[in-house]
Amino acid sequence: MSADGFASLLDQCLAIRQGEQVVMLTDEGTDPGVVARLTEAIAARDGMPLVARMPSPALRGAEPPGAVAARMAQGGAVIELTSLFIGSSRARRQATERGVRYLAMPGVLVETFRANGPLDVDFGQLRDDAERVGRAWGAAAGFRLTTPAGTDLRGSVDGRPGRVLHGMATEPGAYMAPPDIESGTAPVEGSASGVVVIDGDLLFMGRGPLREPVVLHVEGGQVTGIEGAERGRLTGMLARCADERMTNLAEVSVAFNPNGSICPVPMETESARGTAHIALGNSIAYGGVVSAVAHLDCVMRDATLELDGAVVMSEGTVQ
Repeated sequence: MSADGFASLLDQCLAIRQGEQVVMLTDEGTDPGVVARLTEAIAARDGMPLVARMPSPALRGAEPPGAVAARMAQGGAVIELTSLFIGSSRARRQATERGVRYLAMPGVLVETFRANGPLDVDFGQLRDDAERVGRAWGAAAGFRLTTPAGTDLRGSVDGRPGRVLHGMATEPGAYMAPPDIESGTAPVEGSASGVVVIDGDLLFMGRGPLREPVVLHVEGGQVTGIEGAERGRLTGMLARCADERMTNLAEVSVAFNPNGSICPVPMETESARGTAHIALGNSIAYGGVVSAVAHLDCVMRDATLELDGAVVMSEGTVQ
């Protein structure tokens, strides 16, 4: 494709309705160029662009002020452009329960919308791959995730549904996070063990990508050790969270966006085809039962996913 990324977002991912209110959540870290371009593009589609500015969130998933939450619930659609992810907040859940369509896009830049960039893709076509792997997750009992850098993680996903984020929030109450296209699940609590070598980035934990890998040791579904010169990015965030449940292995997912790259924009890094990410902490949205204070994503390159002993996706190729 070669469409404008702003057009692709509004037409493919949100399908703006004539006359509907589209609320853009912003803070001091939001790229003003993104707000300006979206405002113009929403108005050109006969939508009503509204900007709701809030203080920068202290932690991922932090609640917005009450007035902002009320505006979110009253709109037809919300685009999250804050500097930190708040899509797991109660305010977001209440908005989508009311039928609001929601796009979580924290930290994106005008550059993210570039021609041939991660928003300039056929989301419908990529959805097919993501849903195919999502079905495989839901049918599997066990998983193994490996990478050339040394990741070797195994665990149970027995009874856990596959969760697919395909980028298109066109139905009432839909929640998506373009440019991210991913499929994953929450491993059964206490089941995962092995080593995870994070050689992509620790998302929203300092500016990335990582210069040197951070190595996580996992036993009994918990992170028991963290090594590497840049480990302070993760250990510092865990200390800020001040929640002993944050060591829980909350998610394992693989990504599908062929125009994504590992770069300083976390949402693009997480989207890049061939990568995988694990998350620590809160697993509720992925079918788990751990309601920790935050959800911390950690991205690795060139991943191979096996389910029940069969390779499902290897370095970006669906088997």
